[in-house]
Amino acid sequence: MNYQDVFRYAILVVSALAMVVGLLIIFGVLVPRNFPEQFGVIMGAVIFLYGAYRFAIAYYRREMRR
Repeated sequence: MNYQDVFRYAILVVSALAMVVGLLIIFGVLVPRNFPEQFGVIMGAVIFLYGAYRFAIAYYRREMRR
């Protein structure tokens, strides 16, 4: 296993965690008390979609050839 594989798996884990955090914000678990509820849903959706995008890019990226 080389450094590119380790880096790819690290990106997959971090992007999956971003998706989980986005879902927790959408469901109101990680939203501050004085934060408007509608903004929490929008912010959570953006974080979730960004994590899903990064996950898809890292998962489907072809290995670079030398």
